[in-house]
Amino acid sequence: MSSEPNERRLRLRAVLNAQSAAILAVCLLLAAAGAGLVYTTHVDPGTETERRTVSSLTVESEYRHSATVTEPNTVFETGAVLDGRDTYFTRIAPELDVNVTTSYAASTAENVTVQLDSALVIRNVGDEGTVYWRETEPIASETAANVAPGETVDASFELNSTAIDGRVASIEEQLGASPGETETFVTTEVAVDGSIGGVPTASTQTLDMTVTHGGDTYSVSEPGVRSDTTERTESVSVEREYGVLRSLGGPLLLLAGLVGAGGTAYATREFDLALTPAERAYLSYRDDRSEFAEWITTFRLPASVHERPTAEAGSLRDLVDFAIDNDTGVVEDPETGAFHAVAGEFVYTYRPPEPTVEDGDTADEDTVGGEGAIGDEETVDDAGAVGAADSMTAMTEGADSTAAGAAPAEDGDSPGDAADSEDSAGD
Repeated sequence: MSSEPNERRLRLRAVLNAQSAAILAVCLLLAAAGAGLVYTTHVDPGTETERRTVSSLTVESEYRHSATVTEPNTVFETGAVLDGRDTYFTRIAPELDVNVTTSYAASTAENVTVQLDSALVIRNVGDEGTVYWRETEPIASETAANVAPGETVDASFELNSTAIDGRVASIEEQLGASPGETETFVTTEVAVDGSIGGVPTASTQTLDMTVTHGGDTYSVSEPGVRSDTTERTESVSVEREYGVLRSLGGPLLLLAGLVGAGGTAYATREFDLALTPAERAYLSYRDDRSEFAEWITTFRLPASVHERPTAEAGSLRDLVDFAIDNDTGVVEDPETGAFHAVAGEFVYTYRPPEPTVEDGDTADEDTVGGEGAIGDEETVDDAGAVGAADSMTAMTEGADSTAAGAAPAEDGDSPGDAADSEDSAGD
């Protein structure tokens, strides 16, 4: 068995003993924070103000146009309708039939009135948008009352391209000049007014269709379906909602804080967390063993080394410092756990303390030994340490017997030769 679990328990005790007040304070703070989160999330989340849409009105309008062939030709039959084209022929189909359609969408609506007003605009515009002259002629107006959602309202009119060309020429002749570019277009204003979702709502929409004259042809450019939405909103107070992280994190934080505070208080009250001098010495040794691991090798020294006078080091750190200063190595005996450094006529030794044995249990056989290293027949006394004299005797006899049998004869060498060789290696 290993001493590592004992070491972990000792270090935990040391931390709890030194920081119990701080740990308890942190746990109480976590519990308080968790309680606050639980209260504000689940008990009294409070309210927040948000904007809600109480009514929504969407108006859609578009131009639809066509021209009827009125003059005989070899391509189109007389009376044929040319529908939705970009370009029409002035000579065979001079009149453009235009229809403006409007509808609206709403969840509920009452007393809705839809009005369409269309006008023909002819103007001369300069490069920077300067309008040199403008003429506006109303051409259609349509009003419909009590229009239901989805119901279509139409306004129809005709544009004679030949007449428009003549009107433009007459204006330019009267003015004597046209410094800019002459434009011709139809503008339509759509007005929707009524009670939408129980709220009085009004929407105004404007769309234009351009008619460009090119002599024998005229082109039409329209925007397609024009859609505009008018919303009516109001501020309302609603209960604040939180995400999953806060909803679950608050209770978990409260539980962790309470368990931690209770465990710390119980351990402080029921157990003696203060380390004994022997336990502190053992932890100090383990720190040194970890810090100086690269300076330590593990193998058994021959018995002849232990016949030298022994000097005891007060700590593993002292032994390693001595070894470094004297250009020698530190050896850990795998059986006894003692550390040795050989220099000159002496062997310098450090025997680490044992971890404290609690409740009168016997120490593990592979626990690191020191002056209380455990022999085959030794037991732990009430303080957890082995008698020093008996332990030293057992260790010395074990080392001698192991050294005597460690070097078997090879290639015809006698046991004595092997022992001499081993002694020479140790020296």
